[in-house]
Amino acid sequence: MKNKPIIGIVDTETSNIKSVFHALSLYDVEVKYISSSKNYEKIDAMVVPGIGNFGYVMSKLKQNNLDNYIIEKLSKKMPSLFICVGMQILFSKSYEFGEHKGLNIFEGEVNKISETDLDGKKARNVPFIGWNKIKFTKNCNYFEDLDINNFFYFTHSYYVQPKDKRIISSTSDYNDFEYCSSISSNNILATQFHPEKSGESGLKIYKNFIKKI
Repeated sequence: MKNKPIIGIVDTETSNIKSVFHALSLYDVEVKYISSSKNYEKIDAMVVPGIGNFGYVMSKLKQNNLDNYIIEKLSKKMPSLFICVGMQILFSKSYEFGEHKGLNIFEGEVNKISETDLDGKKARNVPFIGWNKIKFTKNCNYFEDLDINNFFYFTHSYYVQPKDKRIISSTSDYNDFEYCSSISSNNILATQFHPEKSGESGLKIYKNFIKKI
């Protein structure tokens, strides 16, 4: 009999970790919290959620040596899902409340969504909190069975700008501002939106992620 896959949720101390736990628990998996690099060496997949400040999340990860833990697991090609700020920390640096270094798994920057249009007129409320569509930019197995008209839940002020555009798997448009809303590369899926807060569509992403383990 095949054992249940073990999924570790990395605790950034800023995330809606219980919502992620609940979403994963709907499937035939075992879920563990990873609060330090000494926790649960044996996991089969990893989820890194995050809400709030990039710099604070990075400082908490470093405090518990979880930055190196994440890098190590990714080097072993472990199936991994990164959510919201969890997605942003994969990149080189962020300009949220100063300049902060990320994990540099991918080259790129994290910048603030502009509140104005090209003419300097007010065009957007920042942070953006609410539902929005995603536009698929390449085939991605993690998005299998998703409808192009599905909406997903976002809450963010910053967005990623990957240097390598080939990793972008979807974009979203916020009042004529188009930005990267997810990336996928080999064993990694990262979303700016929150699948665990996006109803049935979001749960399909978790289901597809678990199928890859």
